[in-house]
Amino acid sequence: MAARRVSQGAVLAPILRRWLWNGIDLIFPPSCAGCGKPRTRWCFECESKTILIKGLTCEICGLPETRPGICHRCTANRPVFNQLRSWAVYADPVRKALLRLKYSNDVSLSEIFGTKLLELFLKLRWNVDLVVPVPLGRVRQRQRGYNQSDLIAQIFAASVGIEYQSEALNRNRETRSQVDLVFSERDKNVRGAFTAAKNSIEQKRILVIDDIATTGATLSACAYALLSAGAAEVSAITVARAI
Repeated sequence: MAARRVSQGAVLAPILRRWLWNGIDLIFPPSCAGCGKPRTRWCFECESKTILIKGLTCEICGLPETRPGICHRCTANRPVFNQLRSWAVYADPVRKALLRLKYSNDVSLSEIFGTKLLELFLKLRWNVDLVVPVPLGRVRQRQRGYNQSDLIAQIFAASVGIEYQSEALNRNRETRSQVDLVFSERDKNVRGAFTAAKNSIEQKRILVIDDIATTGATLSACAYALLSAGAAEVSAITVARAI
């Protein structure tokens, strides 16, 4: 990671948030998001059961591979982004925790996952100028009240001291949920769904953050919008990856 000046506020923000959540936990004891164990948000047992993505992976999409280089799928249909990496496989207990963050309003989990992405990012040593989250559509944002990727990205950016802009990337139309779509349908569903603010991202190395990656179609669509608006390069990092 390129050397950068980190403001005192950026350093203090994660510490203050941690104190805040610790205080709330004393008043309203939490339960583990992975297994329900009382008095912890993420227990040691769930941490130990998490399947981390490590070892050899495709240099572009980050899927586990048996040999170094670029996987067959990326060779045949190269994603728009430069590279994608994820912390863990999308399986229990991580799956349960992400669903709880996404649909049960347990926003405290964003700090846990933002910290996990920080640990991964420091190992990758990527050069990044700006962090942006994958945006939600207006309808989903209004229904849910928050964007879980935005919350995770805020924690990550403040912890690492990299510039963060939630409005640099926007979703310009509503899209169907990607959950039940096959690869070709996912790509078509999000193609052209995003626009980027040129003044915010021009000639910058962008890191896009999302909670889950499946085929990478959404992240490719985001990368296309950012590169079309003048970004120098686009990489992506997610909490989980469907394998």
